[in-house]
Amino acid sequence: MTKKQAVEYIKSEYGVEADYPWEELDAFVFRHRVSQKWFCLFMDIPANRLGLNDDTVITVINLKAPKSMREDLLREEGIYPAYHMNKQHWISLDLRKANKKMLEVLMDMSFKATGLKKDM
Repeated sequence: MTKKQAVEYIKSEYGVEADYPWEELDAFVFRHRVSQKWFCLFMDIPANRLGLNDDTVITVINLKAPKSMREDLLREEGIYPAYHMNKQHWISLDLRKANKKMLEVLMDMSFKATGLKKDM
């Protein structure tokens, strides 16, 4: 799935726009409309920040994942402990390797996991 496809899915599914909290970084978040809590973070980072032996800049999306699924998810190709987030609750997905259906399910799970009832 491309960055553009992921962004379009989020905009159409949740009716939110990207927020750019850092002027100096090529990163943006999507937040719940009411609580303003993040449910995903897009970043362009060197692949070696995920422990890969590669300096190529890649796009990752950080999503909150249920603790019960985290270990299984980390066995999947392209899914890593979260970069720049709490590694117990968040994962990073390399968008070059993200399966469209799996990514949509994980984005939905992150949206639900980070939302309050008033956000839904």
